[in-house]
Amino acid sequence: MTFSFTKKNNLKLYLQYTAIFALIAFFVYGTYFVTGHSLIWHLDGAQQHLPLLEEFRKTLFKILKHPFSSWPQWSFKLGLGGDIFQINAYYVTGDIFNYLILLFPASKIIFAYQFLIILRLYCVGLVFCYFASHFFSKNAIILSGTVVYLFNAFLLYANIAQPFFSIPFMIFPLLILGIERVLQQKSIWPLTLAFCWMLFSNFYFAYILGFGALLYLILRYLLTYRKKINFFKTLFNLGLSTAISLSATAILWFPEMLAVFSSTRSNAPFANGLRLYPLYYYLALPSQLINGGNRNFYFWSALGFASISFFSIIFILIKIKKYPLLGTSFILGLIMLLFPQFGALFNGLTSPSNRWTLMLSLPIALSVCILIEQLPKLTHKVRLALTYCLTIYSCWIFLTYFFQNDEKLFIPMAFLFIGYGFLIYHSSGTKNHSNYAFLALIICNVIFNAIYFEAPYNGGYSNEMLPLKSFEKLVKTRYAGLDKDVKSSNSYRVSTTSQNYNLGNSFHMYNAQPNKLNSITSYYSLQNVNIGNFAQKMQNSQYEANIPISQFSDRTVLNNFLGVKYIFNQINQKNSTKIPANYLAEKASTRLTSGSNNQSGVDTQTVRYKTNQAFPLIYWQDTVINSQQLKSMTTTARERALASGVYVNNSIAKHYSKTKLSTDTQTIKYYIVSSRGNIVDTSSLEHLDSTETYKIILKNPENYENSELHIELNNIKYQQLSLKKQIQLEQNKQATLTSNGIITNDDSYNYYRYLRYHILNGSPDNSFSISVSSNLGTESITQPKQSELSFYKTVKSGVLNLGYFTSTPKYLTLTPSKLGIYKFQLQIVAEKLGKNYNREVTKIQKNRLKSMKFSQNNITGKIKTVKKGILTSSIPFSEGWKIYDNGKKLKTIKTNTGFLGTQLQAGSHDIHLIYSTPGLKTGKIISILGIILTIVFAFLLFLINKFFHKNN
Repeated sequence: MTFSFTKKNNLKLYLQYTAIFALIAFFVYGTYFVTGHSLIWHLDGAQQHLPLLEEFRKTLFKILKHPFSSWPQWSFKLGLGGDIFQINAYYVTGDIFNYLILLFPASKIIFAYQFLIILRLYCVGLVFCYFASHFFSKNAIILSGTVVYLFNAFLLYANIAQPFFSIPFMIFPLLILGIERVLQQKSIWPLTLAFCWMLFSNFYFAYILGFGALLYLILRYLLTYRKKINFFKTLFNLGLSTAISLSATAILWFPEMLAVFSSTRSNAPFANGLRLYPLYYYLALPSQLINGGNRNFYFWSALGFASISFFSIIFILIKIKKYPLLGTSFILGLIMLLFPQFGALFNGLTSPSNRWTLMLSLPIALSVCILIEQLPKLTHKVRLALTYCLTIYSCWIFLTYFFQNDEKLFIPMAFLFIGYGFLIYHSSGTKNHSNYAFLALIICNVIFNAIYFEAPYNGGYSNEMLPLKSFEKLVKTRYAGLDKDVKSSNSYRVSTTSQNYNLGNSFHMYNAQPNKLNSITSYYSLQNVNIGNFAQKMQNSQYEANIPISQFSDRTVLNNFLGVKYIFNQINQKNSTKIPANYLAEKASTRLTSGSNNQSGVDTQTVRYKTNQAFPLIYWQDTVINSQQLKSMTTTARERALASGVYVNNSIAKHYSKTKLSTDTQTIKYYIVSSRGNIVDTSSLEHLDSTETYKIILKNPENYENSELHIELNNIKYQQLSLKKQIQLEQNKQATLTSNGIITNDDSYNYYRYLRYHILNGSPDNSFSISVSSNLGTESITQPKQSELSFYKTVKSGVLNLGYFTSTPKYLTLTPSKLGIYKFQLQIVAEKLGKNYNREVTKIQKNRLKSMKFSQNNITGKIKTVKKGILTSSIPFSEGWKIYDNGKKLKTIKTNTGFLGTQLQAGSHDIHLIYSTPGLKTGKIISILGIILTIVFAFLLFLINKFFHKNN
């Protein structure tokens, strides 16, 4: 393929594209609206993108009114508090489309959000039309490739779920064009601008696209330009372009990069520990290519192109000598799809997420254009090869279809055979309007794919969208009106009961925005690693890399420590009676006769609980806990010690008095008996019957009344059974159940049924959960599947909070989730929360930072101390914080594993905390210098060119 940079008038092409886009978009987006749904995804859309965009709009208007004011850099709306500049840089600041929000009034923000979703996709197509016009002259051919490029499963999902995912589809073609210009010894500025956009838009996608651009450059040089260009001159131009773009955009990508490296996701296991993908992935991968209605993105291998793409790829591979770059790209793409290590490499050396497949869309769309262009030249040999490949491919699809039973394959397969008929018909002699015939075919194909993908029937994507007008209602009635009379303040936080607070259709508000109250939970891709370290030190069983705190399993002391003053709870929902100690019902909403999920006959009501034992945001402690003390404690004792003293590292702790630790935590003796009457040892629990249950019998439970009960699990190891063993056990069980029946057991059918179930569920795998139940509810610790990608974690320990009991139960029920061999250590710890605890909390509240005032990126307050001690807080530690005492800068320290603190001497203190985003100042300086040097360099280059032109 040859790039032509001859200027063309593409107005007619863009007008035709606009008409086609309007037609397809009518079905793509109309499917949502007709079925009563918005374009707001109930997860990332409603939790992250829309609320952040709303706040971003306010910030932009503030900057426009006061151009020299600083940007907000810290927000207590991000869970326990976080860097809003870094979060915005990841989600909204780098998306140039978000600046169009200034054109809309505040009352139209939800409409604007959805309008921008459609506009982004439209612009993706415009960019491809511009890109493809460098190769092809016929509009129908270009438009066919454009439709394939636009309406694939990746974009049908991501365009709405995470709107900024559309941006890389615009940037990548421009990167390729820019690189090609440099290789052809033309201007470096188009590539520089594309690099700038890439780096400005989002650090994560800049990483992926940077790898893709480098791979393209290497392949293009080796296959085409190796003997045609001056290597060192070209390398210099490419390096210069990279240096200019890196420096010019450092103000955004540098702080964002630091945030990524200091986030909870930075320590994720490479490829989630996978060496190969599960068998079901390989079985389904061929069908993924054309399954445009598919929503099961196995490891984000989201392809789902129009069915003609299958033939275009085969055609390119047959003609690989003529199209070496495209052919090599497809071969490399296939290899990379087969091994999880490549997915992990492109995903920042973490989980094996194949989001890099967005870059495959470009060669696949180009291959469709080439196939249609070469139709009149298809030889009998090529048609025969396409026939053979279709036969093999369709046989594979049909065989796996009966195994997987995926009804969404019907439309793609129908269009596959229709497309084959078109190919045979239009390649046998010259046919009029063949290009437009294929364009019409592809349009019909993607429309049907989209309807199958989105329609709410059979689990379509619409089911994941918020109903029309519901986001506004959710914002207004988040706490059923119980937040209206609660004063908004950054000095305390709120929470809900674990797995309880359901707002309808399984919708949960993970983030505080746009509510006025600050919640302890947050759901963002970039979470402060110090929060994660604290959550793991306290063995939070709810911990996720993207949601490190959640509700901390309703553990009383931890809720108090994090400053939770109010808890909202819904009756008739899970854990509705599992309220932390000393949180008393204060107010209730109107009782409704239908549940939050419109369950008829189920009452629902929200109750607000309040405590007077919430710790202050910032307070002083005069005794410390060192690492030796911490190691000797149970996890519950560590939690309880938060009220007694403050944990600091040994180099600081040696200068202070040690904390006298509370004796309010006691280990309860127990034994475990199975439903078969056997005494069970958790050092090797062989769970070989799914009907077998286990009771934990507590000894002398009457001695532990008025206590919170914790199950501490440590050194958890799970040994999964082989696939053969699992099937054998299940067959034996089924045979036992039917042994007395008139109709005998069908061994062949059951074998197939169990085999199919386990393969489609990825068995054997290392996922499991261990649940413990009491009369207050059930708590679980879960090892997720390796296919959970960024939600995957390695679980070795955890604390299950069964709740606060005035009367301790006599037994608990333990339930493993899967067959296999479990090995773990189990302790039951009772945490008394009586007079000792009340006295310590009162002391902490007395030693709070008084007269606190909050302003943008600043906190001020006063405190008087009678002796030296540690000023501690529940503000997540960050290098961006600076603390001043009476105008003198103090050294910040990390307290209680993850929080901000400093050392104070005796006396009166006027405290001032100032936050600035780490790396922002450095990035700003680099950007200013880079832009100045670029302007100087461009001006000198202009003068040199003008001088030589004049002398020639």
